[in-house]
Amino acid sequence: MQLKAVIFDLGDTLILTDKWNYDKCLKKLLKSLLHDDVISSTSFEEFKHFYFEVRRQMYLESEQSLREVDFRLRVIETVKKFNHNFNQENSIITRAVEAFLDAFIEDVRMEDYVPLLLTELKEKYKLGLVSNFAYAPGLWKMLHRFNLARFFDAIVISGELGVRKPHPLIFEEALRTLGIEAVNAVFVGDSLKADIHGAKKVGLKTILLENVGLRKNPYAIPGELDPFPVEPEVKIPNLRSLRKILEVL
Repeated sequence: MQLKAVIFDLGDTLILTDKWNYDKCLKKLLKSLLHDDVISSTSFEEFKHFYFEVRRQMYLESEQSLREVDFRLRVIETVKKFNHNFNQENSIITRAVEAFLDAFIEDVRMEDYVPLLLTELKEKYKLGLVSNFAYAPGLWKMLHRFNLARFFDAIVISGELGVRKPHPLIFEEALRTLGIEAVNAVFVGDSLKADIHGAKKVGLKTILLENVGLRKNPYAIPGELDPFPVEPEVKIPNLRSLRKILEVL
């Protein structure tokens, strides 16, 4: 069948997180909460312990249900450890989340050749983006920083749809928006479970980007990086060879 669309993962596929400093993000989050007098006094290590306790539990639940949990809820549950209750729309919570994500966006990077690659691909294929990102406004801000949204005919974010990869719905939504059948599209991503397994379940061809950057991060999500019994059609070390691979796929 003729290849008509290429759908990408974002994190550690188009945007690299190998320089990401998680502690820096958490310190910005805590600073925001301290500024708003939500927390009067605590050590960074105590706050970090509570945060990762909440994060771990939420990821375990998401692994089972594949339901996306808004990042704001992670902050709300952490703040409960300090005897405060907020709703999801509270401006204090939003400011704290955005402080964290602004620090994250400062740390991520994109290879110089990516815009040209996407420009060339867009001349021949429809392009889609599917990302697990728990606070959609943060992802849109990141796309704006790198001027990436202009390349895509479909952008599907777990934080907007409510489910995470490898749930079939997130891939099917991208295909529906693109107006393309799965047999005419390929998915490019770096996670065997979230990307390759998820994409194959709906009939997409797959290309695994063997990116080791995130795997060096001690705070990476284990469930998305563990070995998984699935084989992509192609494995590549980076995106430089993607255009030629697509021509023969």
